[in-house]
Amino acid sequence: MVKLYKGIESQPSLLVLNQIEVAQKTSGTSKSVINKVSENLKESGFNLSLPIVCITDEEDKYHLLTGLAIYEAAVAAGLERIWVFLIAAKQADADKVIEQALLQSKLNERIIEAQDITEFLEFINNKKSDLTSIPGVKSGYAKLISDNRPYSSQEDIQKKLGAKRSLNWLRAYKQAKN
Repeated sequence: MVKLYKGIESQPSLLVLNQIEVAQKTSGTSKSVINKVSENLKESGFNLSLPIVCITDEEDKYHLLTGLAIYEAAVAAGLERIWVFLIAAKQADADKVIEQALLQSKLNERIIEAQDITEFLEFINNKKSDLTSIPGVKSGYAKLISDNRPYSSQEDIQKKLGAKRSLNWLRAYKQAKN
């Protein structure tokens, strides 16, 4: 195991689902999302996002701290085991580590490649493109985008439309086309 925080050890682990104790009955995530993830898990046979668990007083039992929706989807998919991030500490100590993990996970966004920018530029410069098909772009923003055409680069988009907003639209466009 790797020392994580003030001597707390941690590591990715492959656990049998019945080794994981779950306090809540459901995550509140919609059935359609759970079903979509479940189908993906059936196809791949493993999860890429790692729920976080900590040890309990009982041997070979772990308490689920994050990722209940992933756990639910794994159960629905009929998986026997899932990958988790195991924190070898009691829940009170593990909770301190979770704050840092959640903060860092927000920074783990997909990388925007040069090809993504090129495709986005072609899309928003094309007068036949339905700009409202980009998640988050309503008719008012679509008009703003079309009124400021043409765009020559990512910097040009950011200058004309705003850095944060245009980056969010680029990410949404990339995700929607995948």
